[in-house]
Amino acid sequence: MAAGRQWVNEISEKGLEIDCIYAIKKKDPPRKGKKAGYFFSIVVSDATGEIKVNFWGKGEEASVRSTYEALREGSMVRVRGRSDLFGDSVVVQVNQGNGDILEEAKEGTYDLAEFIVTSKKDPEVMFQELLDLLSQIRDENIRRMLELMFSDPALVTAFKRSPASVSYHCAWVGGLLEHTLKVARACDFISQLYDELDRDLLLASAVLHDIGKVRCYNVSTAITESVDGRLRGHIVIGAQMVEDTCSRCPDFPETLRTKLVHMVLASHGAYEKGSPTLPSIPEALALTFADEMDAKLERFIRARDNGGREDLFVVDHMLGTKVFLG
Repeated sequence: MAAGRQWVNEISEKGLEIDCIYAIKKKDPPRKGKKAGYFFSIVVSDATGEIKVNFWGKGEEASVRSTYEALREGSMVRVRGRSDLFGDSVVVQVNQGNGDILEEAKEGTYDLAEFIVTSKKDPEVMFQELLDLLSQIRDENIRRMLELMFSDPALVTAFKRSPASVSYHCAWVGGLLEHTLKVARACDFISQLYDELDRDLLLASAVLHDIGKVRCYNVSTAITESVDGRLRGHIVIGAQMVEDTCSRCPDFPETLRTKLVHMVLASHGAYEKGSPTLPSIPEALALTFADEMDAKLERFIRARDNGGREDLFVVDHMLGTKVFLG
C-alpha cells in the first residue's frame, strides 16, 4: 500500500487532520441538523474500509445542495476535514466555514488500485476447488445442469470477480467465489453428519444459492448495486437463472427443477431476510444455516481484527452486538 496515504482503517480516533482522496460509495440527501445548519452525509471508502463524512455548509441550504449535487456516487472525492466521534463510530467532519474541502478529485491524482479490495485468495485455485467438489456429484441431471450453467465464459469470469455484497460480508472482488466455496465446504460436511440428506442437491445448491449476484454489482472505484440488483435482487435473479438453465436441459425432471429453484428462493431462511418462501425440505434448511454461518462469522472476525488496539469491544450495528477484542 502507498506510503503516506491516510487509509480509512487508520482513522480510528477523534481529532485527526484528514486530507486525502477517497471513493464515494453512498450519498444521503441534505437535511437540517438538530443544533446546526444544513448538512449532508456521504460514505467514502478505500481498499481498507469505509467511513462516513458529514459536510457542513455555512448555514446556507443552497451552498450545501450545490456541493451535494456536484458529487457523484462512484466518483473520487478529495476530503479535507477532521475526524470526530458520532455515537460509537468515527466520522469525518468537513466544515466549509473552517476552510475544509469536499470536492471531486481530478483524474490522474489517484491510483485506482488503492480503492478496490481484492480477495487474498487466488480465484483460479478457489474455482478449481469448487469444481473438484462438484465432480463428486453423482446425479446425472444435476451434473448436466451445472456443466451447462458454467459453460458460459462470461458467467464464469463474473463469478470469479463479483463481490458477495456491497458492505455486509465478503465485500471485495472475488468475495462471491470465496463465500460460495466456504458454504459448499460447510454443506459437504453437513451431508456427512446427516447422511439422510440429498448430498448432490445440497452441494449443487450451495454453489447456486448466490449465483444471481453476478448481475447485482458494479465494480469500479467502489462496489455499488446494479439497477437489476436493486430492483429484482439476487435471489429472484438467481432463481430465474437456475430455472432457465434447467429448461435448456432435455428431459430434466420437473421435481428436481422445483427443488433446485426452491433452494435458491429459500436460501435466506425467512421472509424478513429477503426470501420469498421458507425452507420446505431439509436440504434447504441446511443451506440456510451454512450461508448465514459464513456471512456472520466473516463479519464477526473482520470486526474483531479491525478493532482499535486499546478497545475492549467494538460495536457492529449490522451484527447487532458488541464484539469482544480481548
